[in-house]
Amino acid sequence: MGKRQIGGVLIAVIVLAGAACGDGSSRATARPAAASYDEYVVAACAAWDAMFRAVGNPDTASGSDLSRALDEAVTAGDGAAADRLATDIERELNVGREQVAVAGGWPPRASVMVQLDRVFVAFEAMIAAKRAAARREPNAVDPQAAFEKAGGVDAWFAMIDAMRAAGGGGATDQQCSNVPVTP
Repeated sequence: MGKRQIGGVLIAVIVLAGAACGDGSSRATARPAAASYDEYVVAACAAWDAMFRAVGNPDTASGSDLSRALDEAVTAGDGAAADRLATDIERELNVGREQVAVAGGWPPRASVMVQLDRVFVAFEAMIAAKRAAARREPNAVDPQAAFEKAGGVDAWFAMIDAMRAAGGGGATDQQCSNVPVTP
C-alpha cells in the first residue's frame, strides 16, 4: 500500500471514529432495560421529570415554563418562537420516551409504561398542533383535539388502570424526588 492509500485509509478511519463519537443527538442510544423495581423507579421518575419540564403536570394542567411560553407564542402568532420552544419541548418528550422504554423493561410495570409512552406521543401531537397554530397555518388542528385524537386521554386513564392493576412495586413504593408522582 502506498503512502497515498494509507493516508486515505487513515482519513476514513478518523472520519468514521468522529461520527461514532458524536453527541448522539441524531440517533437513539439503546439503554439497558430496568431489571428491578429500583431501576424501574429511576427510569420512570426520569420520564416523569421530562414530562413535567416539557408540558407540566397533566393532572393539574398547570403547564411548564416551556409550555406556557409556547402558548404565549401561539397567542402572539410568533412562529419563530413557537418553533424554538416546540423543539425544546419535543427534546424533553424524547428524553421521557427513552426513559419510558427503559422503565418498561421491568415486567410488573411494562403495561403502565406502554400507556405512558402513548401519553408522550399524544403530547407530541399537541405540540405539533400548537406549532402550526402559531404559524397561522390553514386547517391547523386545535391542540387539545390533537392530543385527544392521538389517544392521550384514553392512554392516561389506561395508565392509571394499569398502575392500579400492577399494585405495589417494592417493599415500599418510592415517590419521585422531583415530581409528585409515585410510579
